[in-house]
Amino acid sequence: MNTIEKLIASNPMVKSAQVYRSLEGELISEIVQRKPIGRVEGVSKFYLDDTGKRMPLSKYHSARVPIITGKITGKSLEDAYVILDFINKDDFLRKNVIGIHVVEEGKYQLKFRVENFVVNLGGVQHLDEKFKNFMAFYVKATKDKTLEDYAIVSLEFDNQVVCTKI
Repeated sequence: MNTIEKLIASNPMVKSAQVYRSLEGELISEIVQRKPIGRVEGVSKFYLDDTGKRMPLSKYHSARVPIITGKITGKSLEDAYVILDFINKDDFLRKNVIGIHVVEEGKYQLKFRVENFVVNLGGVQHLDEKFKNFMAFYVKATKDKTLEDYAIVSLEFDNQVVCTKI
């Protein structure tokens, strides 16, 4: 059974595997699949899984996750994981953020599904405050029907949202 368990666990899409016999003598296997949360499109292409580790692309399925582009390094991948982890905990952000662009180490831009503007996030510090401010801006701009007037929405500065019009 150890051999079967190791064989299953050797698949790069498998997070963990347990193989055992029930009291009735049936062979049971419990397999947990790795979950991609971001897709890196750089020199090498791979998924970032829900634990922050690299995961190979599948030949059979493409996960609908935000795409990470730009100057990708080890540190920027760690930061992208922090951003993606935050995004996945918020229903609105999970449905609307389709991309993270690494401008340079410590500076990130978010691309939204419907809106034409990009969000300059800056670093990964104080994400709670940044997105709370962004949501207040988004609700107000939606109500005023002015979202399409903006090219850049910047969350880089403390306690403020700075916008650049088209």
